[in-house]
Amino acid sequence: MRYRIFHWKVFKVLGNLTFSIVLLLTISLLSMIGTIIEQNQTIDYYQLKYPVSRLKWDINWIFIKNYQLDQLYTSWFFLLLMLVFAISLIVCTFSTQLPSLKNARRWKIKKQVNKKERLEKTIKNTYNTFSVSIYNLNKIGYHAFYQGGAIYGYKGIYGRLAPVFVHISLILLLIGSVASLFSSFFIQELVPEGESFNLQNTTNAGSLSKIPNYVTGRIKKFSIDYYPDLSVKQFYSSVELYNHKNKRFAEKTISVNQPMRFEGLTVYQTDWKIYGLTIKVGDHEPVQVPTVKMTSANNTYWITSLPYANNDYLSFVLSNIEGNIKCYNEKGEMIQDMRIHQPYNINHINIEINSILTSTGLQIKQDPGVSLIYSSFGLLMLSSTLSYMSFSQIWIAQNSSYLSISGYTNRAKISFEEDLWKIKKILVHNQ
Repeated sequence: MRYRIFHWKVFKVLGNLTFSIVLLLTISLLSMIGTIIEQNQTIDYYQLKYPVSRLKWDINWIFIKNYQLDQLYTSWFFLLLMLVFAISLIVCTFSTQLPSLKNARRWKIKKQVNKKERLEKTIKNTYNTFSVSIYNLNKIGYHAFYQGGAIYGYKGIYGRLAPVFVHISLILLLIGSVASLFSSFFIQELVPEGESFNLQNTTNAGSLSKIPNYVTGRIKKFSIDYYPDLSVKQFYSSVELYNHKNKRFAEKTISVNQPMRFEGLTVYQTDWKIYGLTIKVGDHEPVQVPTVKMTSANNTYWITSLPYANNDYLSFVLSNIEGNIKCYNEKGEMIQDMRIHQPYNINHINIEINSILTSTGLQIKQDPGVSLIYSSFGLLMLSSTLSYMSFSQIWIAQNSSYLSISGYTNRAKISFEEDLWKIKKILVHNQ
């Protein structure tokens, strides 16, 4: 017996609205802390960013490590809070919200209306029948029921579904968040044009995630669209993906905000880079010369140098992949505007730039919790819409040859008063 009482008390606490709100506020507070304190960084980062000081209440790297504030979203106490909150929502849904919905659909016949509840003075029923009353209640959208000289009507029952949908959406959000924490992974790749790549440069991965090493890819082509002032408008990568297990193949040209989806993977275009030039000098074989990225006055340039004598060298500067390259001597004087695949004779040396070597930045991720999270927000928006539907109830009771009308609504009181006015006008007259 004590065991049952204890269980009942526990379920009563879990289903308490105040308890759920306290849990939600606690989770929100911890999430704010996780936003302020950078997550999943190295210990050197925290030692540099949060050094130990003499202040008594200072937050330092030792405090962060001891209380797992660097891995807050996967810490045991945060996951325990989310579990308890999910259980609380489930208990509250089945113990309060669903019974409340069921109760709203029940007949609530009142054969007598108290004076405090009465919205209209007693008015004479000239029809001597309730058929007209029921008909007109249905006409203005009410579900009407008659029993023993009394009528009960209600409308807007869907508005009572809003709290249930809110709870379900929050539960889906929690499940989706946990699934993302443990089953998702993120991979960053910087792939040269024309090269193949594997899924290997993992930046973040959940403990239960599985990276499909049987999927490989290739960058078929990389291109950039420019504005008239040569600023970057959009950049594109033609990506090929191949599943060696089931022999499936897919190809798509991706760009920023236009990702590729394949076998549960999503490939995003994130960045690009010029990493070198292919230059042919005289009759020698072309050589690849690496470039260095530099920024000046909000403009980006790639620079490389090519020595050709004891103390002489040529410098090449480019700002885009359109093929406009400027050549400078060792004194910093521009001596030639160059184009790709065009030979030039500079200082009695035949020089030709064969190609600009580019690489594209890709982010590859798999997140099974995203669909649940999006579904939860969709359900939450639906519940917000339903919450604007007012739940209205009307009671009509007959005493001798007179009618008493009372009603209740949880919102939209002006609209409810209009309903009462319509009922009074249509149903009764000759007060």
